[in-house]
Amino acid sequence: MSVSLTMVAVLLLMGVAARHFIKPLRWLFIPGSVVAGFIGLAVVQLLLHSNFNFSDSDLPHSGGNSFRDWAQHLANDLSGWPGPLIAVVFAAMMLQSAESSGGPMDRSTSSRVARQGLMVWIIVLGETFVGLLATALVIQPMMDVPNSFGMLIEAGFAGGHGTAGAMGVVFSSDAVSLDAGLDLGMLMATCGLVYGVISGILWINLGSRRGWFASVTNGVHDEGSGDAGDEPPKSDVTATKQKPIGYQVIAPESIDPLLLQAMWVGLAVGLGMLAQLTVRSIADGLDLRFGWGAYAEAEGADAELSQRMSLSTLLGFPLFIYTMLAGLGLRRTLTKVGLASWLDNLTLQRLAATAMEVLVVAAITSLRIETIVSYASAFAVLFLFGAIWTAICLIVVSRWVLPPECWFPLGLINYGMSTGTTATGFVLLRVVDPDLKTTAANDYALAVPISAPFIGGGIITIALPLLVLERVSIWWPTLVTGAIVGGLIIVGARWNRRLEQREVGIR
Repeated sequence: MSVSLTMVAVLLLMGVAARHFIKPLRWLFIPGSVVAGFIGLAVVQLLLHSNFNFSDSDLPHSGGNSFRDWAQHLANDLSGWPGPLIAVVFAAMMLQSAESSGGPMDRSTSSRVARQGLMVWIIVLGETFVGLLATALVIQPMMDVPNSFGMLIEAGFAGGHGTAGAMGVVFSSDAVSLDAGLDLGMLMATCGLVYGVISGILWINLGSRRGWFASVTNGVHDEGSGDAGDEPPKSDVTATKQKPIGYQVIAPESIDPLLLQAMWVGLAVGLGMLAQLTVRSIADGLDLRFGWGAYAEAEGADAELSQRMSLSTLLGFPLFIYTMLAGLGLRRTLTKVGLASWLDNLTLQRLAATAMEVLVVAAITSLRIETIVSYASAFAVLFLFGAIWTAICLIVVSRWVLPPECWFPLGLINYGMSTGTTATGFVLLRVVDPDLKTTAANDYALAVPISAPFIGGGIITIALPLLVLERVSIWWPTLVTGAIVGGLIIVGARWNRRLEQREVGIR
């Protein structure tokens, strides 16, 4: 842990220095943390392919006697950081007052969250549709693969490495017979992560020049100036105006003001972990009583399907959902007892931003680069179809369905989610909304329960290959899924248009 933390600090310093001395990095709005992440990724990959040895005493906790072992240990350690760090970000975000963290949670919140949930269904079901379409039109005439081959886009892109691992059992089952499914799913997830960050940065630069988001807080791009980023900005040091990063809200002889704010964040995270543990314990007890999930008498793919339909899985929301609610509840409690003044928004913003910076470095550095030669052509076709679909969702469909005031920042989170992980989405959001001023992060988090139990690794993802895809012609599920996606797009677009017309009428 200490070696990994030191490595992250060194990488961040290198990233900031590189951004300071290399003007194109500032012109492209690439944060130092993203630069640091790719430096770390390059270092890890170079070391993983090196053959230089050293003694165990040279690097503590290396787990072996070569640079390769040390790099693998570092990547494995950092791969576990994004989840807890996202929980910290949401806890700190929800502890802030409404005007500093994306606006109040009022009657409009439910509408925004519902449209975000609808957008996730469109994206993920669309990945299934384009995957099946690519398999039917291009891949199956080229080589013999099962219909479920088309599920690799959703399993790898939207599901990530976790779902790819679970789907490996499904793909290798007798119902599907795709033994390479685990490796292909992992490769799709890895390529999606890399592609999501790189292409996301390109979309952000296009958006900054088209005025798709309000501001980039580097002193060069202001609201409404679609071409403000055409000239490379000055050095970060010369362009930065001095601003306070927090205010003292309590006497320092009582407790350090910064520590007080960190204490609130830690308390919210702890309450969230306790709530998650309680929910999981209750769900696990019910599964045990009724013989569901891990306690079901099933094997192989049937066991995986049973697990996905269990209460433990249905209620197994990620930690950041619980820490978000805990942060909100803690703030409201402090407000009711008259201690809201003990919360400093600026300091909480900086704590959230700090966690976000470290998250970015850890998420990018720990990416796993793999290759599968025998399925290279078929894999390339799927990847191309998936890339085109996610781009259409970001640039076109998001504008139709999502709230107009934050369609691009929210679309970026969805873009990261749909090409890898939520962490990737927040890497991109960090560029356009570093202080989480828009409602994008709130809306995304609140909408997770609408989709997470069902798609992108949920019940539908697991059930489709086992119960449907290999039992009928591939064209039936392709046409049905395409029709559903088209219908959802029409519903979302009309819903958004009706709300806009209502707002115009009120004005």
